[in-house]
Amino acid sequence: MSAEPRDEEKEIQDIVHELSQDIEKDRLFAKKIQKILLLVGVGIVSVAILLLAGYLSYLNFSVSKLESEVKEKDRNLQELEQSLFSLMYQEQLREEQTLTGETEADDTLERQVEDNIQFLKEASQNHKGNNILRGNQNFKEIALTFDLATGEELPVLYNYLKEHKIKVTLFLSNERPSDTNGSFFVRQNLDYIKRMANSEQVEFANHTWSHFNYQRSVTETSIKRRTVLEYLSKSVLDLPTMAEELKRVEDRFYSLTKQELKKYYRLPYGAINQLILDSHASLGYSDHIMWSRNVKGSLDLPDYIHKQFLYKKTNGKKEVVRNPHYKTSEETLSFLENWEKVDPKGMNGAIILMHLGGPRKFDKLIHILPDFIVRMKAKGYKFVTVSEVLNDKNDGG
Repeated sequence: MSAEPRDEEKEIQDIVHELSQDIEKDRLFAKKIQKILLLVGVGIVSVAILLLAGYLSYLNFSVSKLESEVKEKDRNLQELEQSLFSLMYQEQLREEQTLTGETEADDTLERQVEDNIQFLKEASQNHKGNNILRGNQNFKEIALTFDLATGEELPVLYNYLKEHKIKVTLFLSNERPSDTNGSFFVRQNLDYIKRMANSEQVEFANHTWSHFNYQRSVTETSIKRRTVLEYLSKSVLDLPTMAEELKRVEDRFYSLTKQELKKYYRLPYGAINQLILDSHASLGYSDHIMWSRNVKGSLDLPDYIHKQFLYKKTNGKKEVVRNPHYKTSEETLSFLENWEKVDPKGMNGAIILMHLGGPRKFDKLIHILPDFIVRMKAKGYKFVTVSEVLNDKNDGG
């Protein structure tokens, strides 16, 4: 009888021992799982930290790269703004270098310039002027634009319009700061402007009355330069004078045609800066029409460059050299074709500038237009107004 309890007790002890072993195994397994989970967690966190560090490093690199690109683009824009000034403006600067005598700043004039610039900044602070270099590049449209200049080639252009059924934009100016003579007082000019206004093929815009160099007329502090150089206003060019320069062209055109000018303008010589653009925006002229440019050069065609040869000093001796800015008709046609070929968008939306008269008396570039128009039409291009080249539809013409 006494042996049975001992057997039962032993059996219970064995069961307890087995349970203890099972519990210990489970505890060790749980610890192992916890360790694995901890290691996995640490691994995930480490990888996440590495990924985050890598991403932050990439972001930092990208930001630095973007900052460099922005700086480079800003530098390019500044260079482009300077290069957009016409060759006429560059010639003006060279001309001023030859001035002799006193051209130092005048104290009174300097204060007037400073006060005027401050006023222009205040008057235009809520306005933003646009400098438009090219139209809509989605369509095969070209804006052929002309500054009136002397106007002597208006009859030639008028005949081309009738023959080739194209549209153009003409920027009007009196060309000289005068109340009694200039481009707007020549009877032939007025006759052809009126005919063109009735043709529905010509859009008219503003090129200012006096044809001043605006940038220099705002900033020049030398009385002698203002007196001697005809393209500078004699007094500081302020906002009321800018308004008058535009209004006089508007009024003259309306009295002749009973039509309103488009609110586009082009300042002479491409002599602009953002302050001048914003100032004109405050006068209702937000869009300044420049001309297009690509790696081949500017579409400001050099029809006003009349000297084929220039003097150049070499080792103190003068020699005659070819003017690098002069282009013959054939050279200009070749330039236009190459311009179209190298541009990723061809001549889509291109704005071309020519002048209707000037000092050039032989091999005038306006005579390339029939060939140019035919060649471009054969490639599918249409010649349209500035308004049409800027809009969002494919225009006829």
